[in-house]
Amino acid sequence: MFCLCQIALPVDGEIPYTKFILYLEELHLRTLLTLLGILLGLMVLAACQSSTANPPPGSFNSAPARPTVPPLPELDPAQVILGETVYAQNCAKCHGENLEGEADWKIQNEDGSFRAPPHTAEGHTWHHSDQQLLEAIELGGARFEEVNVGGTSNMPAFAETLTDEEITAVLAYIKSQWPEDIRASQWQVTVQTANQ
Repeated sequence: MFCLCQIALPVDGEIPYTKFILYLEELHLRTLLTLLGILLGLMVLAACQSSTANPPPGSFNSAPARPTVPPLPELDPAQVILGETVYAQNCAKCHGENLEGEADWKIQNEDGSFRAPPHTAEGHTWHHSDQQLLEAIELGGARFEEVNVGGTSNMPAFAETLTDEEITAVLAYIKSQWPEDIRASQWQVTVQTANQ
């Protein structure tokens, strides 16, 4: 806002026209620049808030999308009971009655074969997807013949001796022995592997 009291008046009472115009231009320019600065600051602030609230897909600030993992499926009690029976008859001899695996299971045998691992939460079974675990039961050690995994497995293939229902039931029984957080981790691996 312009105020004449801010201009020093000459002694004779006349305001030089050029000085007055220069003052108005300077005042106008400062006001205009101040308003532009405020407007620009508000625009930047608004842009920052809207870009973090809903970043466009693929933009620099957008977080990678996490795949949606369906809820952890409930285990079928009848399937778990069948699995326990099939496990006791076919798997416990090597993997232990309580799924504990062979002693020193991380150490290979002298012939280079892997020892039977535990299927408890302390083992590594839950690090694998359902598909990998079902394949391990169906194919046994033969699944390693085409792949160099640093050893062999003496596990027999059960595809010819067990039905698909029995193989799936064994896996359900093993899962029933894991704490819920381990089951949830294994389920996430299963879903991620299926989405690849």
